[in-house]
Amino acid sequence: MLNFEPPKLTNDMDKTILLIRFILIFIIVSCSGSKRYYKNGQELERAGLIPEAVNNYMESLRRNPSNIKAQIALSQTGRIYLEQILSEFYSAHTAGDHERAVFRFHSASRLDRDMKNLGVNSTISDHYRQMYQQSERIYTQRILERAEDLIAEEKFSEAEREINKLIELNVNNLEVTELRSLAKAEPRYRAAMKAFNDQKYRTAYLTFKEVEELRPGYKDARRMMDLALERALFVIAVMPMESAVNTRGSDQIILNSIIGQIIRANNPFVRVIDRRRTETLMQERDLNLLNAMRSTRETGELLGASALLFCKITEWNATEGPLQSETRPGYLAREVKSKNQEGVEIVTLEYSKVQYTVFSKENQVRCTFSYQLISTETGEVLMSESFDSRQNDRIEYATFRGESKMLFPGMWQHINKPHPSDRVDTNPRAKRELDQLFRARQNAIDIQTLQDRLIQSVSSRVANNILSFNPEK
Repeated sequence: MLNFEPPKLTNDMDKTILLIRFILIFIIVSCSGSKRYYKNGQELERAGLIPEAVNNYMESLRRNPSNIKAQIALSQTGRIYLEQILSEFYSAHTAGDHERAVFRFHSASRLDRDMKNLGVNSTISDHYRQMYQQSERIYTQRILERAEDLIAEEKFSEAEREINKLIELNVNNLEVTELRSLAKAEPRYRAAMKAFNDQKYRTAYLTFKEVEELRPGYKDARRMMDLALERALFVIAVMPMESAVNTRGSDQIILNSIIGQIIRANNPFVRVIDRRRTETLMQERDLNLLNAMRSTRETGELLGASALLFCKITEWNATEGPLQSETRPGYLAREVKSKNQEGVEIVTLEYSKVQYTVFSKENQVRCTFSYQLISTETGEVLMSESFDSRQNDRIEYATFRGESKMLFPGMWQHINKPHPSDRVDTNPRAKRELDQLFRARQNAIDIQTLQDRLIQSVSSRVANNILSFNPEK
């Protein structure tokens, strides 16, 4: 008797077989679904529900384009349904109901297109198409006249809804585009003017900009947009940094970073005065920060600033921690092979006491930062904040002069003699944590990198808060 073993499948063969199975399953499911929809269509057709029957025949063909019965049924019943829709179109057209005529013809066109896409020939005669063009022209004109009347009555939302009816029908000529932009632009223009008169210049600028984008050159939107921007502009003079501690130049880097981030944001309403101009003024007038705060109006006028930004560092500490080490007890496992009473080879683990070393180190940079944004017009503190910020990195890793994957954590009192409290910790979680120590990185992030991150964090916080400040609220 011959023993036959089927060949072992390679990964590629496995994938190919799985793909073939999937395709076969998909075909079987699709074909069974196609038959079900065809039968549903027949039942609906016998019940006189022609539109529903046609939809089922089409779904049957979508699932299986080779279903001949569904093709024949759609060819026959679909044409009946198409003629029914065209008959309704004709009746509406001759009755002067051009809105209904337009929508019925579009329904007929969609059905005709769907049937052709499924391989079933159908036609709409040129006679019907000519009638449709007449109805579309009349319907479009009526919609446009109604929209114009609604705009004249300042019913802009209703006018836009009327125009959208034509857009949905792909009627999009120049007159439709013009009326649609007018229906959108005029209410926005009025909202922008109201915001401008209410001294909400930022809102006015953004709304005038919408008007200009919708309808370029509409009324005086462009001029009003520029005027609103001019009045909305918030000019900030960044004053020299006050530092109570030695930051080794980091205070100036933070100040430059704040300015840089505000500039890069491209906020149209916020402008920062060149620091060189501010510093020149301070040197010429020999003013310290305290005097500058007492004369914010005068300083603001000289600089052309809406507000002065004062920043201060009261604490700056950069600490590179020492590399610390700790010797910990552990157990090194080794496999021991033996045979049980039945002669079957078994493997057990024997543990011997060892030591491994855990190293740790932490680098840290921290500061206490405060700032005030003061109005040059009123001397009011517009924004004020004081906060602590820090960046630190701590490493912890282990070393062992042996095969660490066989090392287990544990406790022992004496390395050379047993003790009742000796214990090997074989808990999987404890073993994973120990293994992670051996895989951990051994170099802490240096102080300069942490300092750069701290500067970025502090400057981003200040810049973002200033950019989000709206003096009009």
